[in-house]
Amino acid sequence: MPGHMQHMEDAAAFPSFQHQQIHSEKTEGVKCGGILSAPVGNVTSPNFPGLYPYSTECSWLIVVAEGSSVLLTFHHFELEYHADCAYDYIKIYNGVADDEGNLLGKFCGDISPPHFTSSWNVMSIIFRSDRHVAHRGFAVGYRKDMCGGVLTGLSGTISSPGYPLEYSNNADCSWTIHVSNRTVVTLVFMDFQLENNQGCNFDYVALFDGPTVTHRHLGNYCGNSFPPNTVTTSNQLLLVFKSDFNIGGRGFKAYYYSGECQQVLSTIRGNFTSPRYPSIYPNNIHCHWTISLASGYRIKLFFNSMDLEDRNSLTDDCDYDSVAVHDGSSESDNVLGRWCGSEKPPSVLSTGNKLLIVLTSDRNAAYKGFSAAYTGVVPINVSCTRTEFQIQINRQALPQLEHDSIYLGNPSCPAQMTASEYKILARFVNCGTAGQKRRNITVLVNTLYIDLSDGKQGDMQEYELLCDAQRKMASASIVTAEERERLNELARRAEGAARTGEGQAEEAPPHDTSDIVFISICVLAVILMVIAIVWLVLL
Repeated sequence: MPGHMQHMEDAAAFPSFQHQQIHSEKTEGVKCGGILSAPVGNVTSPNFPGLYPYSTECSWLIVVAEGSSVLLTFHHFELEYHADCAYDYIKIYNGVADDEGNLLGKFCGDISPPHFTSSWNVMSIIFRSDRHVAHRGFAVGYRKDMCGGVLTGLSGTISSPGYPLEYSNNADCSWTIHVSNRTVVTLVFMDFQLENNQGCNFDYVALFDGPTVTHRHLGNYCGNSFPPNTVTTSNQLLLVFKSDFNIGGRGFKAYYYSGECQQVLSTIRGNFTSPRYPSIYPNNIHCHWTISLASGYRIKLFFNSMDLEDRNSLTDDCDYDSVAVHDGSSESDNVLGRWCGSEKPPSVLSTGNKLLIVLTSDRNAAYKGFSAAYTGVVPINVSCTRTEFQIQINRQALPQLEHDSIYLGNPSCPAQMTASEYKILARFVNCGTAGQKRRNITVLVNTLYIDLSDGKQGDMQEYELLCDAQRKMASASIVTAEERERLNELARRAEGAARTGEGQAEEAPPHDTSDIVFISICVLAVILMVIAIVWLVLL
């Protein structure tokens, strides 16, 4: 059978597969697996349609022409069933099988796997049976596919044949995007240039809200205007591209995302992770998380863990897998940072109310990924005089809160609520304000608390308020758990220094004497003025 042919002369190009093939032949009398390079072929379990043998492991690597993809279609499927496919199973890989990041699915039982289309010209099939219970096995066909296919990844790219060169005449391509039943499909066009004509009847892209042309027609598109971003109502979308016998264009390029790989987050505080975290994320993905808060807010993002493929040792750049953070909602916005490897990135603060996080992985070597959290930075207007803090927050930023949910230092110093704002006026001698040394400058420090709890879950935001009373300058910065520990350490040091100063005055830190100097000058001026007046009288 074609699926059992051994092409050992091709194995040298895939040494990792060669090891798998040798392993697959350890079962005495059973030969299976191989490298298949024909444009069309079939793969079957050993002895099909008879019962497959026990304790067998087979590996097939399908390699078609560069620039094309592999379309896989199952004609028969019957393996031993287990809820986790722990006994007999097949695995389908979007590339070579020695990288779990390429895994498209693991299957057993008698329900056929869906159609699969690889995102490049390589696909792998692994079959394994244990020592008990055998069935008829499987039969699957594959073919080289230059145009169209069934896409099942968390995200992917679709482009016209030959893109970005001019597409061919008389093209007829159909891509069916099929993602998890728990989510929907988002399609975003990055480039679009087709022959322009009224009605889009010559060269066009047609979109359908489902897997066939009988489902709801979302529109025909042509010319240079990008189709709108599309979100389906189900877990499938059909994209059809057709061209006539003359006049072409550059074509199109589009990204698709499943809900597992594309999220919009709008709550004031939240968490998100790379797909499948803490298990290995898939290869060949391009995932988006957009954080979008109310106008006036800023966003503070911090990573709890990071484990991606390391930097390119030649360029020292994140050329393989990376997480990038953009200061806005588009990949064209300013990049605040790009990271890879296992070093945890620093926290990031947006300049506006939107932040875009993009995870990109290549075809090889996937890892655990990342875990991240964010919090919205409430727009706080804080100022100070020589004697007090003045705090104002627009009520539109926190429309649901009572005035006592916002307080300075302790609940006995709550905000006052007017028609338009929350307001706190607090003298330094009240509400727990204390002096601390920061960069050899004595500043007044306190904490503003904003209680966002919903009754089910506690959610307290903390903002450190600083006042340089001499310059009458104030600032507010949100405090994360890690930063709270750092601030507590600063407070402990300040308290320890104060205690040391009580017993050893000569070791106390220098005090700010600007007020004493100012008063001394004023007293001296008064004395000189009195002397001058007396002298004039005597004359």
